[in-house]
Formats: sequence, C-alpha cells, structure tokens
Amino acid sequence: MTKPQSIADQVCFDKAIKPIDPDSVHKVTLAGGAVMPVAAFGTFHSDWAQDYMLDATVEAIRLGWRHIDTARAYENEAVVGEAIRQAVKAGYISSPDELFITGKLWNGHMSPKDVTPALDATLAALGVDKLDIYLNHWPWPNVHTPGCAADHRNPDAVPYMHEAFMETWGEIVKLKQAGKIVNVGTSNHTAATMKLLLRDTDDASRPVLNQMEMHPLLQQTELRRFFESSGVVCTGYMSLGSPNRPGRDTFKEHRADMMAPVIQATAKELRVSPARVCLNWAYQRENKTGGFVAMATRSDWILENLKVATGDLLTDEQMLRISGDGTAEHPGIDANNRLIWGQVFLWPEADLDWRVLWDDSQVFETRANYAKFKASWQAHQKVRQETTFQPE
Repeated sequence: MTKPQSIADQVCFDKAIKPIDPDSVHKVTLAGGAVMPVAAFGTFHSDWAQDYMLDATVEAIRLGWRHIDTARAYENEAVVGEAIRQAVKAGYISSPDELFITGKLWNGHMSPKDVTPALDATLAALGVDKLDIYLNHWPWPNVHTPGCAADHRNPDAVPYMHEAFMETWGEIVKLKQAGKIVNVGTSNHTAATMKLLLRDTDDASRPVLNQMEMHPLLQQTELRRFFESSGVVCTGYMSLGSPNRPGRDTFKEHRADMMAPVIQATAKELRVSPARVCLNWAYQRENKTGGFVAMATRSDWILENLKVATGDLLTDEQMLRISGDGTAEHPGIDANNRLIWGQVFLWPEADLDWRVLWDDSQVFETRANYAKFKASWQAHQKVRQETTFQPE
C-alpha cells in the first residue's frame, strides 16, 4: 500500500467484506494477568480523517478488532463512544466489555487536581464505566495549541521532573484502586524516566505497558528490550510510518517505511502490500511479545491490518533482513528515523533541539534540581548574549 493520491482512495466501507473471529487475534498477558489483543485500532487522525472516524471505528469492530486505542488529545472520544454504541446496537458486540479500551491522560490534565475529572470525562464520552488501561500520554505537562505549526512553543514548558510526575502518577493509581482503571501504563517514556518510575512503584502501582513510536526505520530494539525485561509490555504507534500525519510532524529528513527498498522487495517476494510487511514485522518481532496500533478508513485495509495478528507471514530470513542482528553481515534497516520529534513540547533550556526530548540529557529528580539547572542555563545565556557578536 503506497500513499493514495486522494482522500477518495482512502475511504470505502464495504459491508460485503466478511469479519474474522476476534479469538484468532494474538494476545499478550500483561503483568497482573490482563489479556490484551496485540492489534489496536488507532483513533488518532489527520485532519481529513476526523470526519470518517465514526464509521471507521464501527467498521473495525464489525470486522473483528477488539482493542481500541483512544486519547483525550485526539479530540474524538465522544465519536469513539458513539461508534461503540452503534456497534452494540448493530450486534457486532454485545457490550463494551468485549473491547479492550486504551485511554490516555493528556498533558494539560497532569496537575493532580485534574486527573480524576479528566478520566471521568473520558469515561463519560466513551460511555463506559472503566478503562482496560490508562496511559500517561507524555512524561511532562507541556501542552500545545491544537492544530499548531511546527514552530509553536509554549514558554511554560518544562522537562521531566520525577517529583512532579509521581504526584500525577499517584492520582492515576488511586483511580485504579477505585476500579475506574484496570491497568496503568505510560506512553513515550524514555529509559531514564522509566527507571525512576519503576524504582518508586510497587507491584500494585507499576506500569504494565509503554506505548512508543516503533516501525521498521525506527525499531528502538534496545529500549524495548529494557522495558520488557522489567515487565513492561511495549506497543508501537506509527507502525506504518503514518504517511498522512499532520504537517507539523513531517520534515524533509524523514524517510517512508513502506518505500524502503527492503520492505518493497519483501512485499514483492510475498505478493502482499508493503503495509502488510511492516505490520507483520511489528507483530512477529521479539517473539510476538508486543503490540501495534494501526488505523485505516477502508474496509479491506482495516481487515488486512487485523489479519496480520493472526499468523506469521515473514520468514526468519526476511525478519533478519529487516531487524538485523548487530553484525555487518545483517545490519537490518533501522535508520533512527524518528517521525514524532515532539518539538512543539520543547522547554526553553532545550535550545530548540528536539533530540533533548528523547536522549535523557535533561531529566530531573526534583523541582529544586531543575530550578538550579535553569538558573545556571540562564546565567550562561546572559554571558553568551553579552559576549558573542550579534550581527545587525
């Protein structure tokens, strides 16, 4: 599946296409015992897709998807809730309890007083009384204006401060104890932030899942193995490279996974789409221990994306060709091609370098530690401005 030329090519709901048995979809067991379908139907949208999210989600449920990935930031929880109600009414499911629903706490609601109201609003919009898992969407409370451009910056943005994060996490755990959440997890955590979180939680409050960007050109194998060795299952977003992602997340440096020569050649060998190769790689890698998120607005693509999680397609040699093994003979195709830079979340001390969001160079245990760092940075900035040549 290469990038369609028009929106019309991407939208088609065909009720003649038969569903698959949801029980045939591979599942993983989270710490604590919950069983999660590895294939999650994504409800993140590009601007054009918002108009089709209701019908796409109903169709996904009809065709056999039982894991729905949502977030407050996607601004369509009520739409997803209506899709669930329509799916029940149509008899595709008997109740929302047949679904595994992932929700996310948005950055703007990370103040401890806002956590419970945020979850309650999500539950009401979705029309359910609990979430199967609730993820803290990003590790810090930085927000951006919806639809903002790539150069948008919030002057109040801050780096990760573990002291503050644990206050938020404590409120999330209380909601789990109250029965409104079955499992708790994170999204976009790094090695340093996860190590701190695991250090300061017990079996009842530890995260059981981290959602992170993963696709053939950004495999994050080392990070994933660290998480999973600590009992944290990983599921990947941008699994197909999100060819229709918002403009603020599209840069000339980016490469398209589905156009990578190895992906194209493998698709030709197997006589399947490049999308199928990317998703089967996501499903089969690391002994099928993780999951993937995928979204589509055509019945045939929706079904194909789900069928991926019902059986192996790629041979060991083809998997090795994509993943590599760390040797010169088998380098794989990982290119550190991060698509979500997160530059709209940058704090002043990051000096406009989006890599600081991901490289753990500015992670702080306490507010006091950050305040000390900030003062030092400001003093350095003052000296730099006073002593360097400023062209007029």
